[in-house]
Formats: sequence, C-alpha cells, structure tokens
Amino acid sequence: MNCIIVDDDELIRIDLEEKIRQTMTLNLVGSCGNALEASNIVMTKSVDLIFLDVMMPEMTGLEFIKTLSASRPEVILITSNKEFAAEAFEYDVTDFLLKPISFERFIKAVSKAKRNFDKKGTTINKVDDHIFIKVSSRFVKLDLKNILYIEALADYVTIYTPTDKYTIHSTMKGMENTLPANEFARVHNSFIVRLDKISVIEDNSIIINKTTIPVSRNKFKPLMQRLKLM
Repeated sequence: MNCIIVDDDELIRIDLEEKIRQTMTLNLVGSCGNALEASNIVMTKSVDLIFLDVMMPEMTGLEFIKTLSASRPEVILITSNKEFAAEAFEYDVTDFLLKPISFERFIKAVSKAKRNFDKKGTTINKVDDHIFIKVSSRFVKLDLKNILYIEALADYVTIYTPTDKYTIHSTMKGMENTLPANEFARVHNSFIVRLDKISVIEDNSIIINKTTIPVSRNKFKPLMQRLKLM
C-alpha cells in the first residue's frame, strides 16, 4: 500500500518512516508536516493509507479528513492525547495510535488497514459506468444503471437489479466509496439506493421496483434536497 505521513513533529515522522521501511506491505510516497502538503500529495499521487496527526497548526487532522473524497484512503490517526479517540472514530477512521507508538501496535493498525484495502480491492473493481463484482470464483460485470438498491447483510451486501441479485463479501462503506455519489445515496444504515430508481416517497420510506425501503430520520432531509421535487 502506498502511504503518507502527516505530522508537524519531525521526530514522530522519522520514527514512522523507519517503521514503514521495516514493513513490507507499505511503500512511503510522502512525509509532510502539515495538511496542505498532504493535500497536494493526495491529489497528485496514488495514496492508499494516511498516518495522520490529530493536532496540527492551521488545519487539524480531523479537519483534513473532511476535505477528502468519499473514496478516501485508509486513515490511521496518531496523537498524544487519548481523549481524542472517541471523537476520532466518529470519522470512521481505520485505527487510532497513541504516541509514543510501539512497533507491535503499529503493525496491528497496518494489518487492519491492509485487510480493509484488500477487501475493497478484490471484491469490487469500478470502471467508469460499471463495476466488476466477485461472484464465487468469477468477476461479473454489472452496469451501474441497472442497480436498484443495495442491502447490508452482516459482512456481506446484496446488490439488487431488476432481474437478479448478487450477494458479495463487502461492506456498506466499501460500496459507498465505490459507487458515484451523484447517482447513489445511503438512505439507511442497511440500504444504499440508486436515486433515479425511486418511484414513490411516502412517510419515512421510499419505493423502488415495488420494494419499500426505510429512510433514516437524519437522512430524509438530505435525500429530499437531492431529488427534483415539484
């Protein structure tokens, strides 16, 4: 995995650089002291994992996360203040490391990031207007315009089309990161829908292809704002 370090503490950067050199699954493509430098790297290079300090001048790590796209890299936050841990996980980060960072704890966090990365990379491969999904031992091409909705099922998701359904090993977060945000919306913890397939809106639910799908209260207003209402 290509990774970058973002920390205003030079000693921490040096320590992480050495740990990364000793880790075969990692390839360091940038080491920077602030979020602006990191933003330039993310925009110009392929980055799969970010080691990100929480407290930095000008822009904090949590503020930097907000600038990243939905298909952002894995993020491992690092800080000397454990009180940030609870807030950090609200940003759906991969892991949270306290300074000073032990090599054992570092490897554990990297292993988690690698599992997430592999899961996204092998189950679904997106190419323009379609995706390839892994079904048994085959990769099946699925046109995005044919997807009606996606339902969560523990560590799997089921993708529904007008004629078929496919259950694959993935997460809802992985699906969100893969599908174009202008065409799909997560309307519930357990459902992602294709916006142009919605036929009816009623109460706190929508109907797609005669199937009633619940809409969470906190997602109903944003959904309404995205639809063309008369």
